[in-house]
Amino acid sequence: MLHHVALDHVLFVAIAIVSPILDAFWIYPRLRRQTSAGVTGARERFYRLAIATEWALAAWLLLAWSACRRPWSGLWLAGSSPLGLGAGLAAAAIVAGLLWMQHQAVVGRPDGLERVRRQLAAAIPLLPHSTREHRLFRWLALTAGICEEIMFRGFVLWYIRVWTGLVPAAVISCVVFGLAHAYLGSLHVLRTALFGVFMVLLVLVSGSLWPAMIVHTAVDLNSGDLSFRALSARTPAP
Repeated sequence: MLHHVALDHVLFVAIAIVSPILDAFWIYPRLRRQTSAGVTGARERFYRLAIATEWALAAWLLLAWSACRRPWSGLWLAGSSPLGLGAGLAAAAIVAGLLWMQHQAVVGRPDGLERVRRQLAAAIPLLPHSTREHRLFRWLALTAGICEEIMFRGFVLWYIRVWTGLVPAAVISCVVFGLAHAYLGSLHVLRTALFGVFMVLLVLVSGSLWPAMIVHTAVDLNSGDLSFRALSARTPAP
């Protein structure tokens, strides 16, 4: 089992504590105020900041990991068996297919987008309203799919596992992942933590982050597209 160095503690604090606190008490409230006031480009600047921050944290993590000469299998980025990886990719393909079917069903129903709007209350300031925002949100979805899996299912899971073993670390990492989205409210924390459970299981079965990255990106892309369709529709939201 690999051991921690001082930089690991700094990275964990940045990912699991500092970033969520900034999101909950400064960055997201500021976005809400700006969008409520109709400030032009507020969402686009938020997307760019989120993209830059997540890539910076992920790059810092990977560079530190490489500098310590650790095996990439510790982050689930190498060393998976062909059978496990194949099973994980098959599961990711099934999830992507189900998301597409859900997307088509929602768009095809007269009340589908209206239901989406009702479910978006806490996240409306975050979600794309215009075509330009929608295009940039796709890059944000790709960034989250790659970087958040490296950070949470890769590094955070490993960091906690050094002390607790695999199963407790998997549970704690899901809680940390949920709390990282606390800026959207307690219900979203629970939903995100449960999503994290599925993602951890997918990583453990496949032995790789790649299927989890695919699923995470697909979920965010689907949510972004449905949100854009709902929020850009001319019918008034309740």
